[in-house]
Amino acid sequence: MALFNKVTIQEKKDFVKSLSLIIRSGTPINEAFDILKKQTTSPVMRDTLGKAQERLEKGTPIHEVFEQDPNFETVFVSFIKAGEESGTLEESLNHLADWLEDKQTLESEIKSATLYPKIVLTFALVLGGSLVFFVLPRLVPIFATLDVDLPLISQMLLSFSIFVQEQWLNLLLGTIIFFSLLYLLSKVERVKEMFDSFILKVPFVGDFVRDHQLAIMSQIIATLFKSGIMVTNILDITEDSMPNRTFKKSIQHIKTKVVKGDPFSAGLKSYPHLYPDVYVTIISTGEKTGSFVDSFRYLADFFTSKVTEKTKKIPVILEPLILILIGVIVAFVASAIILPVYQITQGLY
Repeated sequence: MALFNKVTIQEKKDFVKSLSLIIRSGTPINEAFDILKKQTTSPVMRDTLGKAQERLEKGTPIHEVFEQDPNFETVFVSFIKAGEESGTLEESLNHLADWLEDKQTLESEIKSATLYPKIVLTFALVLGGSLVFFVLPRLVPIFATLDVDLPLISQMLLSFSIFVQEQWLNLLLGTIIFFSLLYLLSKVERVKEMFDSFILKVPFVGDFVRDHQLAIMSQIIATLFKSGIMVTNILDITEDSMPNRTFKKSIQHIKTKVVKGDPFSAGLKSYPHLYPDVYVTIISTGEKTGSFVDSFRYLADFFTSKVTEKTKKIPVILEPLILILIGVIVAFVASAIILPVYQITQGLY
């Protein structure tokens, strides 16, 4: 159900921009939500705004309206809260729109780069399944009636096909149980921490994940600072918003140092495997020159561009590997079918 009750980034962005524009015109907030509710074409967003409007009429602050809705992340709520408390809601909404734009760009780059490999892999699975369930079973009785010793490769393929045909229900149940266990394990916090730590050590993937986390972190901090939120609150929000738990822990530690009065860059230096020298140097320079926010904005753009470059390399790396894999499978199946036919034709001469 969660899949069909999802509010997209584009819908959030449209809502935030429209709300900022309506507030600027002097329209009361309740009326603004009513206008936006009638304007949206998304049933989910319309329902969300309808519930929000009801709570607003009871005197609930705007940020609390979205706080209990899983569609709206911590950063989203924090921007609105900062705008309400400081009396700069319109400005905070504009900053929030900027952050949503950055987030959408980053996610769309990753999705577009991985689309081709997903299509090819899906095609390969469909092709393999068609061979196993429809083509090979028709060949089994034919080969069984032939007075010829089947090559090992043909015996392996036919044995596999027969096994799948006879045990398909057990295999299906086993697959469901396996993925159910994986899902349950993925909910265990310790397992999540171990996986997040491991993924950072995987060649290429680890660098990609690290750059992605740095881009997200820099975007959030740079944008939140514009809204006038306290540094400790910004770090709390950033910690909650980071997908990788290794980065979450590092931000938690950095926050304790900042609370004690240490520079932000001093906390970063404690994690050289997460924060490269260029990151620490730019933040340190920003602290000394008073351009702290600009430093994070620059780093957000820098690491976003790095992620974009690496996403463009993903198809280049995966394409030959996938094609080789498909080629090997096709060659294996073709050999298993053609070799017995070749032996039969040789026996006719």
